[in-house]
Amino acid sequence: FYLLIPGIMKKVSVLFAFLALTFCTISAQLTFFVDIQKNSSITINGTTNLISFKLTQSGDRLSKKNFIINATQSQNKIFLSQNDHSISVKEFNSTNKLAIRDFLKLVKADIYPAFHVKLNYFEIDPKVTNKDLSKANVSIDLTITGKTKQYNIPITSKHEGDLYILRGTEKLNIRDFGLMPPVEMLGLIRVNEWISIDFYIVCKINTYKNPSGMNALNILQN
Repeated sequence: FYLLIPGIMKKVSVLFAFLALTFCTISAQLTFFVDIQKNSSITINGTTNLISFKLTQSGDRLSKKNFIINATQSQNKIFLSQNDHSISVKEFNSTNKLAIRDFLKLVKADIYPAFHVKLNYFEIDPKVTNKDLSKANVSIDLTITGKTKQYNIPITSKHEGDLYILRGTEKLNIRDFGLMPPVEMLGLIRVNEWISIDFYIVCKINTYKNPSGMNALNILQN
């Protein structure tokens, strides 16, 4: 049994400055150097009337794993540079090869080889933010097969040693992108139009040292 549905996801790369910023309040622009770890993942989960399936893209398959981000905070919102990103649909993998085949066909991978994500901003929940754990909503514009929808995705970030861990889940309806749930074997297998996208991003964050000698991370920790 096979099947897949488009899921998507933003190039989560722009989310990472948030991991450092959410642990305090800042007003100046800071520059962060981000290194995404290979144990990161983006997973698309779906179901048919008979089975469940999932597609995964691991951190070592992301097209961009190292980058620099400028981040600015205004009240509870964080705005980042480099907020337009893409995810290659052909870099998803699955133990079910038929699922991959149907997924690529469904999202018209030869015509639309990537999902596009534009990050609008992060809005921090000040009631939850503390030294090691933060919650926020991220506003994104997601484009699949040329159609764009806006989502507000709840996320959490956790600080463990020199690593930051970002988690989030969002449910999508593939019909929002003009895609019809596939039907196979003369209607015996029907794919649910709802899917969920889970992302688990592990990264290291280093900060730019400004001319005054004050490291941005020192500012965050004071």
